[in-house]
Amino acid sequence: MKIIPAALLKSCGKLLLGVEWEPTLGRAAVVHLLSGASFSTFWSYVGVWAIESLDATATQVGLIFLLSAVLTPPAAWVGGHISDHLGRRRILVGSTGAQSALILSLGLVGQHVMWGIALVVLAGVVWAPGRSAVNALVADLVPAESRDQAYASLRTANNLGVVVGPPLASLLLLLGGWAAFLIGIAVLGALTCWLAMILLPDRGQTSKESTGFGQTVRVVGADRPFMLFLLATLLGFMVYMSFETVLPVIAVDSFGLAPPTWGLLYAVNPVLVLLLQVRLTRWTKSWPSALTLSVGVLLMGPPFLLLMATSDLVAVTLVVIVFAFGEMLWVPTMQAVIARMAPPHMHGAYMGGYTSSQLLAWMIAPLTGLQLHENFGDQAIWIFFAALSAVSVTASLIAVRGVRRRQGTGMPHPATVLPNEPSDRKA
Repeated sequence: MKIIPAALLKSCGKLLLGVEWEPTLGRAAVVHLLSGASFSTFWSYVGVWAIESLDATATQVGLIFLLSAVLTPPAAWVGGHISDHLGRRRILVGSTGAQSALILSLGLVGQHVMWGIALVVLAGVVWAPGRSAVNALVADLVPAESRDQAYASLRTANNLGVVVGPPLASLLLLLGGWAAFLIGIAVLGALTCWLAMILLPDRGQTSKESTGFGQTVRVVGADRPFMLFLLATLLGFMVYMSFETVLPVIAVDSFGLAPPTWGLLYAVNPVLVLLLQVRLTRWTKSWPSALTLSVGVLLMGPPFLLLMATSDLVAVTLVVIVFAFGEMLWVPTMQAVIARMAPPHMHGAYMGGYTSSQLLAWMIAPLTGLQLHENFGDQAIWIFFAALSAVSVTASLIAVRGVRRRQGTGMPHPATVLPNEPSDRKA
């Protein structure tokens, strides 16, 4: 049953992105949009919910985010590996369904703070494998030469969902308070599961084999370019998360911007991503991956140094705009390069590593950035994140060179030379 006609998906893609979506990718984008909206709706207000509904303290809210950030990276990697065995769709549906059930159950905890914290953290943990599965599904379905564009399209769809999230949360609260908030998010998650079941294939044509967990760990550990690339990804996402978590605090606390003013400035970022992400990826398609990655990261970190000289509204706006172009270049290219590094039957494990690095940066960036702000002042923050950008670029270039050397000399991938072991489970 064709719930969403292919012609409609192509027309929407043309209108929004300036390109025609391939139907399967379009269906994945619809699911990703709803998933992003569900995630953003919940996490944009979960701290407020904990304080008002659970009567939690600020410290206890901080514990929610700390535990989530510590536990979700390994869950993302393991979930990606399991999706190599069970299929992407099953992991996505199971992950989203479990998160929806946990969010719905929050309405039953009353003011039992520890139960509420445990369920929120668990909801974040079970969400992570689905994220890895979606990224791996794109690697399965899309040829290597088109993955940059595919990941850019998927990122645009997810970004639209993230933009919708906070207003949707506000609407639910106006309609029925916290009960409507939790029920609405659970319903949105259930809709995501239903559409994933009927729209998405379980795995791509290239992912027919699977390896055991121990074998996967050995392959990933022996793939030195990939491990170096994960380091570059972690550092790059620390710079990325500094914009999301550190700059807002500094803009309001040190620069004196009113919170609504910062909110308007921040809105420039998702608007630029929605309008230009796919187009920019298409315009730079002929660039070598190493160049795109380098330019992207260098547009994200070093512009912060401008804030050492001036913190007026014009300077902050310029940093926000330049940063948006940097992330649009860097994120989809990073995903596409990692997908190309992975053996076809290990897309889930490799993309799980990418997702884990992203989630780990979510914890480290605000912790380090705000500590620098408190102990050494704002200038130390901008120098630190600019330095991280330089290290990330260096690690990326060395990793790309290592992959090229392996391919040019005919060296086998670790997956083809390490001894096999029985799979954990038949695919």
